Amino acid sequence: MAPMQPRSFWSVAYAVTTETIVIRERAKSALHSVDPQNMALKSPVTVVCISLLVPLALHLTAAKAEESPFVWSASGSPEDLGIRTGLALDLPGRPRFGSESNLRLSTGSQPGTVQPPLRLWGEVDVRKSDVAPASVGVRLDLVSGAARAALRQSRTIAAEGPAVLSLNRTFEAGRRSDGESAFLAKQDLRLAFTDIDTIVTGGILMDNKAPFRAEIGLEKNLRPGIRLNATLSDLAHKPNARVNARFERQW
Repeated sequence: MAPMQPRSFWSVAYAVTTETIVIRERAKSALHSVDPQNMALKSPVTVVCISLLVPLALHLTAAKAEESPFVWSASGSPEDLGIRTGLALDLPGRPRFGSESNLRLSTGSQPGTVQPPLRLWGEVDVRKSDVAPASVGVRLDLVSGAARAALRQSRTIAAEGPAVLSLNRTFEAGRRSDGESAFLAKQDLRLAFTDIDTIVTGGILMDNKAPFRAEIGLEKNLRPGIRLNATLSDLAHKPNARVNARFERQW
């Protein structure tokens, strides 16, 4: 089967950034834009869209509150689109859970999405602090069976002057889609310049199925909801540079 060509990425991105497009009409036009040779994919795409958009519809009809019980976020670029929805409970640690999926456009170097994934996720804060917050989370891919549990920690080292220096750590363990065990450790040092809305990062990544990697990066907010990322990775082996722009929105 040929990879799906989701030509409606820009229409979805436009709907997210402008907040003036009727979701029901956009979802209908997105389904009609699928290539005829991929008509069989309409069914899984419809299931994913419904599971992800129902919480948004509930959110739009709910009364405004300081901290909404509904989770809705979207991010994307000219090559991919990701959506996460869910609920947040008013309990200690503010437990959050829901579903997420993503679509990728076919390019010369990688195939596009044939069967949209549907993952379940959950998160809870184990330490809520402005200086050193920490949280744990889980993710389960219903299609491949892959699963991950993660511990995330962040600590502010220096917050004086025009920049904030912080250290972020992530530890993950679980099962890969091929059934093999997965262990990952990542540490990032972040220097955020609040006046110019720019972040410089430097980090290392250790994975039990890949060689040790180091990378440096630059993040710049071009405008609210639009972020430019530049990354130079795998510095110790074969340096690889990436530059892309993504939109990111949360409600």
